[in-house]
Amino acid sequence: MKLNFLLIVILKNNFKQNFFFRIKYTFLILLFLFLTSCAGTGSKVKPNISVENSGSTNLYFVRESGFIAGGVLVKVEVNGVEIAKLGTKEYTNYKTSGNFKIDVSGAGLGGMGMGGDSTSGVGNEKNFFYIISVKQGLFSTKFIINETTESGFNQAR
Repeated sequence: MKLNFLLIVILKNNFKQNFFFRIKYTFLILLFLFLTSCAGTGSKVKPNISVENSGSTNLYFVRESGFIAGGVLVKVEVNGVEIAKLGTKEYTNYKTSGNFKIDVSGAGLGGMGMGGDSTSGVGNEKNFFYIISVKQGLFSTKFIINETTESGFNQAR
């Protein structure tokens, strides 16, 4: 009888220790994933605009600030290759040659339900400027990309 009681007490204590151990580490893993998913790969510093004709097309991107989808990163892909994940007020640039197709969509868990947008262009060794913003509908939110001029790009923030 005492042996059964002792065995039950040991199993209960062991279960409690394992249970709290699992909760603690599950919480730490989720916290780590949450914090790393909020970090964008863009820069808060506006890139220098190239004026030289180097045989490649320069693409410049900026994401506008805003409260809607402010915690969701936007994934920017050029010709199917991911070039950046931008947070609010972040910039990036990319050099390409030939024709290009740009896709923008939500990144990470927060961007799973968000729609995306795409645009394309002809690589003619010029600079192209794009502003990425958020369009909110009644039951949906999506990222949109708009081509702009150099002065529009410099004013965007």
